[in-house]
Amino acid sequence: MSPAGLKRVFLVAGGTGGHIFPAVAFGQWLAEAREGVEIVYVAGNRPLERDIYGTSGVAPVILPCEGSPMGTPGGFSAVRWMQILKSSGEMVRLFRQKRPEACVLFGGYVSFPALAAGKLKGVRILVHEQNAVAGRVTRLAVRLGATLLTGWDECRPFGKDRFIKVGTPVRAMKRLPRREAWNKLDLGEFPGGRTCLVLGGSLGSRSLAEKVEEISRLPEFGEWNFLVMGKETGDNHLSDRVWGIPRRWDMETLYSLADVAVVRGGASTLSELRAWAIPALVVPWPDSRDDHQSANARIFCEGGHGLVWDEVREGKADLVSKLHRLGSPVYAGQAGSACPGVAAERINQSFLREILRTLEGRDGSWMDSN
Repeated sequence: MSPAGLKRVFLVAGGTGGHIFPAVAFGQWLAEAREGVEIVYVAGNRPLERDIYGTSGVAPVILPCEGSPMGTPGGFSAVRWMQILKSSGEMVRLFRQKRPEACVLFGGYVSFPALAAGKLKGVRILVHEQNAVAGRVTRLAVRLGATLLTGWDECRPFGKDRFIKVGTPVRAMKRLPRREAWNKLDLGEFPGGRTCLVLGGSLGSRSLAEKVEEISRLPEFGEWNFLVMGKETGDNHLSDRVWGIPRRWDMETLYSLADVAVVRGGASTLSELRAWAIPALVVPWPDSRDDHQSANARIFCEGGHGLVWDEVREGKADLVSKLHRLGSPVYAGQAGSACPGVAAERINQSFLREILRTLEGRDGSWMDSN
């Protein structure tokens, strides 16, 4: 199929920014790169999802569901199953009214109703897995014949012959001069020195922020600035070298300032840091499902993009040592050397190419199974 034959695409993403931002990044690029393609976004009904989509300037179709019924106790599970069933019916109606050439699932509980409706209506389904360990809906979608696109060159439990690596779409942002970026944050006089950006993911991470605030007082970090995202509004100059930044979704300013980052192991964040060439100390969230954040962190760091700190098994001395290694000449100079727009364009082109190849019938298992 030629790009001109692609008229309508559904992009389904919910839960957190790690699923939503790649969908929005690809959708906005596709709308600009391929005139006449209609993009229909589909999300769940959580306030966080509405906030992220709204900040991105996107108005998605909202399904009447608020989370996964799996692992939810008692009556709450029954309520969520009813929401899933109702949402599946809504997706059937949407596919009937606006039949797409393709529907791409980017993850989150909201992907299941779209998968079920797509199977029922014979819609071509692709699923993009950002993590190095496939989620439940991803595994089910592949068993049902959907094409699997991945962000890494590993996607357990699948072998390399079962997926196509395209990368994870990243937002199109431009690098700002450091002083301009600092002034946009309205934090007072630009202090100079090395800047460390601390991100806890779209759900935040108090423990990670507290550990960084503690080590910032050490003499060896006297020339460093720490920007800790996720603090409430107000007087956020927490110490001489630590500033709290209210949660925000526009990351262009913060990435432009960062020489080093301390982050959780969310795949989308790691993909953006890689595109910006910002070395990172990755602190995987210990309770992530199937320990997928550790798998993401391992692959990211094996590529030479950073180091892993295990907050359960390693102490403060290891944290200090590894953060200093990231500030050493081995990593210094990476940040500021890459053009994030180039990486975004390459990934989006690869993503579109695989959608078109799937629609040409290279993988006909989905339609054959109907």
